[in-house]
Amino acid sequence: MTDRRLLARRFIGIVATVISVFSLVAMAGEVPPLTDPPTGTYQRGKLVWIDLLTVDLPAARRFYGALFGWTFTDFGDLGSKGRNAYSLAYLDGVPVAGLAEKAAPAEQKRKARWIAFMSVADVAAAVKSVVAKGGRVFVAPRNVPARGELAVVLDPDGAPFGLINSASGDPPDALPTVGDWIWAIYQSPDATSAAAFYQDLGGYEVVQDDPLGQAPHFLLATGGYARASLVEIPADRSGLRPDWLYFVRVDNLRESLARVRELGGSVLMEPRPEVFDARLAVIEDPTGAPLGLLEWDEDRGEEQ
Repeated sequence: MTDRRLLARRFIGIVATVISVFSLVAMAGEVPPLTDPPTGTYQRGKLVWIDLLTVDLPAARRFYGALFGWTFTDFGDLGSKGRNAYSLAYLDGVPVAGLAEKAAPAEQKRKARWIAFMSVADVAAAVKSVVAKGGRVFVAPRNVPARGELAVVLDPDGAPFGLINSASGDPPDALPTVGDWIWAIYQSPDATSAAAFYQDLGGYEVVQDDPLGQAPHFLLATGGYARASLVEIPADRSGLRPDWLYFVRVDNLRESLARVRELGGSVLMEPRPEVFDARLAVIEDPTGAPLGLLEWDEDRGEEQ
C-alpha cells in the first residue's frame, strides 16, 4: 500500500507551483479562453489543456520553440529569479500549452513536470468523486476568468492531474498536427484498479489492448475516440512511481531525438521495437520535465 504521507511530501513543491499558476492566470485577466471562437460543446474525459511547471521558463521556451516550432506570449514578468512568470505556447496561432515558472524547494527531486487537465461536466462533483475513491485535493475548485472552473487533484496512486469545465467549450476532436499533443499514458502499479478509477471519473469505455512490452495495457475512450492508455508498471521496475506521461506528435522520431540532444535535452527511453514499432520515445527537457515523442504514420491508417 502506498504511504500517502510520503506522497504528500513528494509533491509538496508541485502544490506551491500549481497554486502559483492559477494565481498568475487569474491576475493576468488576459489569458484567452480554451477555444476561440467558442465551440459550446464538450468532450468529457478528453485531456483538453496542459501546463508545464518549470524552474527556468526562458530555457523551456527556447527548447520547445526550437523543437516543435512553438511561439509564445508572456503574462507577468519574465526571467527574474524567485518570481512567477507564465507564457502561452502557440502552434500555428492556436494555443497548445501553458508554461509557468516557480522556484522549487531544494529537496524536491523533480524540478519540472507537465500536468494535463481533463474535461468534466462538474468540477466540484469530480473532486468529491476523487476524494471518495482515495484521492486528494491539491487545488480546490476555483474559477479562472475566460477559462472556466479548474482544480488539481491526486489520484489514489498519488499522481497529479487537473480537472476543467471550460467556459468556452472544448477543442473539437481532430488528428493532431506535428508539434501538437497526441497521446497520454498513465503508468500504475495496478492498471486494473487505475482503469476502474478513471472509467468512473471520466466516463470512459475501457478496452484491454495488446501489451506494451510485457505490461498489461488498457485504452480509455469516449465519444468514439481513444483518449489515453493505462499501463501496469512491471514488477521488476517497482521503483517507478505512478504518473502521467504526455506525448507530442513528430514526423521523424530519430531526427527529433537528435534535435533534443542538440538543444540540451536528454533521451530517457530510446525507441524499442516491442513498443509501438520503435516509433515512441521518452525525453527530458533541459529543465527536467519528462515527455514523450510519438511518430504518427497516417499512411498506416492509425487512429487517435
